[in-house]
Amino acid sequence: MEKKLKSTNEKPSKIIEFFTAVQAGNCRKVRKMLKLKDVDINDTNPSECTNTTALIIACQLELFDMVDLLLKTKPKPPNVNSETTTGCRAIWWAVKHGNIQLTKLLLSTNKCEVNFTEKETGYTLLYRAILSNSPAIVKELLHAGADVNTKLHFDSGAVTPLIKAIQMNNLDICQLLINNLCNLHAVIENGCTALHIAVVLRRYEICELLLESGSKVNAKSKAGVTAMTIAIEQHNPYMVRLLLQYGYKMDRQYSWRETPLEQAIRLHSDKCAITLLLWGCKLSKKSRPSYLYMAVSEKLWNVVHFLVELNPMCLQETWLKKKQWPVAVYCDEALRQHILELSTQVFSLKELCRSKVFRCIGRFAPVKLVELPLPAPLIDYMMFREFIKEDFYDKIALEKIICPYDCPVICSQWDCYPLDISVSSDSEEY
Repeated sequence: MEKKLKSTNEKPSKIIEFFTAVQAGNCRKVRKMLKLKDVDINDTNPSECTNTTALIIACQLELFDMVDLLLKTKPKPPNVNSETTTGCRAIWWAVKHGNIQLTKLLLSTNKCEVNFTEKETGYTLLYRAILSNSPAIVKELLHAGADVNTKLHFDSGAVTPLIKAIQMNNLDICQLLINNLCNLHAVIENGCTALHIAVVLRRYEICELLLESGSKVNAKSKAGVTAMTIAIEQHNPYMVRLLLQYGYKMDRQYSWRETPLEQAIRLHSDKCAITLLLWGCKLSKKSRPSYLYMAVSEKLWNVVHFLVELNPMCLQETWLKKKQWPVAVYCDEALRQHILELSTQVFSLKELCRSKVFRCIGRFAPVKLVELPLPAPLIDYMMFREFIKEDFYDKIALEKIICPYDCPVICSQWDCYPLDISVSSDSEEY
């Protein structure tokens, strides 16, 4: 009886000694204790109340040799999927540390589960790898069968792995997720698609990748908000041009009966307005007032002059003939005089031919003109270089003044993007 009691009291001390050796990285002692069967490989640390195994501790401390030793234990290797009371597993620590060697070692057992959710944070393993900014680990997890479309649920939304990779501005991870057939049109709780988030955060290369991969460029919310709406609101002509290059329907009205050009003029986004005009949006509309009247009202003289160059006949509009001035210029004699001088100017035959040919070319004129067998100086003239400056299309990064939140870390401020965006086969028209 005394001998049995002694052995019972001896085991907890052996376990403590075992875990002390594991934490110290003492492979020799751990190997000896396992060989003598002083402890069970799946015993938990008695000094903690979280049910932590030796394998989990070794991964937490990034002890590669120790993990290798524990996984090779015979005849019974450790349970690679054992977890603590918070749902944390050995592979979780390897991924969190961005340790590709440990990750490969654990996945090589072919028993390691990759589609589990850590209870404390609610993150999946793939999501944790994206937060670690490690394309190599993401690649290994995807090859092991990680689900590319699992959403992470927070209090104010559900983020997809692709959207989190966009937030982290990691082009390589986005490419991996797309190559593994992630859903490009999955929406989070507030309705945003990956393309909308990429436009909001000004991820230029990622936007191009999404569009090349088949993202719906005309996707809109129930309220009618599109990627173009966001680009114009941010006064971002580069993004406007990119969306036009991938086929955005520039003359389609939003649900509130406003065209993109009207929006650009109303918001004083003159560079976006000029970009829309250059790419061939319609110069007239059925509803009143006209684009010229709107541009004069907002005193966007670059847009006014460009409209006149594109279509000199707009100077024959009724309001201009009858001198029914917009309120904005009614009391400004100098501005009224400038408009009158503009309306009486004589265009050269060269200028009239340019406007006529440009309007005949129609949509996507910058692309079509380059393909015409014309001399380079003539093509430059047809491109209206006097209005289109190269610095229009500089890639301006997101500033803190626009978004005060640090998106590269886990974002708890999803209400900073008040966009009700949604996309479905029913809402998308082609």
